[in-house]
Amino acid sequence: MEFFRDRDWDIVGKARLWFLISATVIIAGLVVWGVRGLNYGIDFTGGSLHRYAFDSPLAGDDAGVPSVTGRVRDMLQSIGLANTQIQVVSNDKGQLSDLYLRTPSVANDEEAMERDKQIVAGLKKLYPDKGEISDLGRETVGPVVGRELQYNALLALVVGWVLILVYITVRYEFRFAVAGIAALVHDTLIVMGCMALFRVELNSAFVAAILTVLGYSINDSVVIFDRIRENMRLRRRADFADTVNRSLLQTLARSINTSLTTLFTLVALFLFGGESISGFSLALIVGITTGSYSSIFIASPIVVLWEGRAARARAEAVAGARGSGRSRAAAVEVDDAPQTEAQGAKTSQDAVIERLQREEAEERDKRVGAEEQAKREERRERRKKQRQRDAKKSKRRF
Repeated sequence: MEFFRDRDWDIVGKARLWFLISATVIIAGLVVWGVRGLNYGIDFTGGSLHRYAFDSPLAGDDAGVPSVTGRVRDMLQSIGLANTQIQVVSNDKGQLSDLYLRTPSVANDEEAMERDKQIVAGLKKLYPDKGEISDLGRETVGPVVGRELQYNALLALVVGWVLILVYITVRYEFRFAVAGIAALVHDTLIVMGCMALFRVELNSAFVAAILTVLGYSINDSVVIFDRIRENMRLRRRADFADTVNRSLLQTLARSINTSLTTLFTLVALFLFGGESISGFSLALIVGITTGSYSSIFIASPIVVLWEGRAARARAEAVAGARGSGRSRAAAVEVDDAPQTEAQGAKTSQDAVIERLQREEAEERDKRVGAEEQAKREERRERRKKQRQRDAKKSKRRF
């Protein structure tokens, strides 16, 4: 834990490098997205729901369901229905003997009937000992539902961003909120690019994965923001970039440990959880990895850049006010009979300069007072510990 605290790594100073890496990855993902597109699943594109009932249970309990879905999936792949969602359902007697298959949409009823025949033939060949197979009917989910789901998914994403923006603004400052949202947009674009690159099927579970990534990423950013604000109070005279860099090093171990423990579980799910949740697991793996990266290397440097521009703007305002005040004062000296308007302008500029100087003096006094208070607290704590040690020594003597 103390390893990173003692390093002198200048994370904030290399902000351009981090931004260049992220921009390269995002642009590459957008290019792949534009060329290959996304592999939308049945939830987005629409399809057909086929329902079948067996005379005998397909599995004795829930533990046997993964084996059934795996065998059925292999059979469906052999007839060209790899992108099928499989669900083993209990019947009225509580037996796992019903099978629901959600397949891609077809052009007409003739193709649907032909597909039904292929599925039934494959199931009979796969489970010859389960008795007769009853066709419980077929339902069609049109593309209107798919478009509605896409709209709701996008709406959920935007609403999540807006609520996070409001919360961070109230809890911290607006610059922190903008940096946090920029990190979330960064994570979303990288995840979408990876999904396009690997042609992962997108369904409703992917929407849940994206929202989970957003929550995980902003939580990591909030932890860093909280440490930055704490160090700003303790080190009021320190450079802001140095304060942010120190805060990053203090929280780096926490971010790495939390991400690694989460990734271990997700990798296990991806490798052994089956094909039905592989896309969900992959989205979480990519999202949590990029979320940890963006919280450290994207959000915090954006806050530093924002503060740098604000400081330059304040300096220019002070310099402009002082320069204008001096020029007007010189004009008054040259002019033997200054007009009332010129005098009023000079007085206004002098008031601005005086107010800025007063604010700077008050800020210095606050910083000095806070540092003195911290030193007093530290001395008081040392005296308290010394008294406790003296008390223990006196007890040992008697």
